[in-house]
Amino acid sequence: MSYLFDHLDSVKGLISQSPFGLITDVDGTISETAPTPQEARVNPLCRHYLLELCSHLPLVAAISGRSVAQVRDMVGIDGMVYVGNHGLEIWAEGKSELAEGAADYPGVIAAVIAGLSRRLPMEGLWIEDKRLTASVHYRLHPAPEQAKEAILAALRQLPQARRLRIILERKAIDILPPAASKGTAVADLMKRYRLRAGLYLGDDFTDVDAFRAVRTAARGWGFRGFAIGVISQEMPENFIAEADFTLNGVSDVAHFLEWLSQTVAPPA
Repeated sequence: MSYLFDHLDSVKGLISQSPFGLITDVDGTISETAPTPQEARVNPLCRHYLLELCSHLPLVAAISGRSVAQVRDMVGIDGMVYVGNHGLEIWAEGKSELAEGAADYPGVIAAVIAGLSRRLPMEGLWIEDKRLTASVHYRLHPAPEQAKEAILAALRQLPQARRLRIILERKAIDILPPAASKGTAVADLMKRYRLRAGLYLGDDFTDVDAFRAVRTAARGWGFRGFAIGVISQEMPENFIAEADFTLNGVSDVAHFLEWLSQTVAPPA
């Protein structure tokens, strides 16, 4: 495990490669995990330094499984690019776009949500309908592992779910179109903003796709970048093995963003 603050010279080497961009996950990375998604709040220091970085970098982006409208409202920085629903939606330069093929799935997602609602006892469970994707949250269930198995069993009974990708998150199960991933979203951002270097920060299983996209770009077209894994008590098994460097939780992310802000634009 390589702690990022022991390798800041390597990050400085990336910053010199312009255009340089920063892409971060939201929940668990710049926001502490909360009992429900509605209760989560972005760390004020993270927001402050992301706002500063927007004045100096060609791309500062937040990517999430939440809808793009939720991500924008939660982070609340006008100068950022927002990617929602695991890459199916993007908000940039004052307008929203859908990924190719995304419009084919709202009906399928709605059918799956209806099927789960009929099959699952909903006490302690909550189905989050994000139109293009859905998440079943079981953090508040008295027996979380039992709830997880019940959700997966119900999904196996639904023919519509066979067309979809099922991902185990922290005390939640994501249901999304097969082409959607944070990896494809990160690759699109790299190309759209013609990045030569950058960083990706994330804390969960869905962020591994983005980590791999960073490495693929480095091998394929000369992009230089690092995948930064944010350590938590609930991080997935083998998650750290996919990261280049690590940070210890949201407060450590805030300290790193402070360093990055001061390094990109040193005080006069």
